[in-house]
Amino acid sequence: MTSSKTKFGQGTFIVGTDMLPGTYRSGGSGKSCYWTRLRGFTGLLSAIIANHFGNQGIVTIRSTDKGFQSHRCGSWTKI
Repeated sequence: MTSSKTKFGQGTFIVGTDMLPGTYRSGGSGKSCYWTRLRGFTGLLSAIIANHFGNQGIVTIRSTDKGFQSHRCGSWTKI
């Protein structure tokens, strides 16, 4: 869980509970950033809506997404 629903770091978050839907920008500088938008928390590949590995950047998380997961991307801030 996060203290802010519009700014958070790495981890796994429930959309609507831990964070709000919207467009976010990461503040990290690493090229090993990994994020994924989730339709569920099963751990199966079928739970992944979209993912990205490489430079951090911008992601739009929809209200229909169940979760969002991020590793090595720095802080995400809603824009």
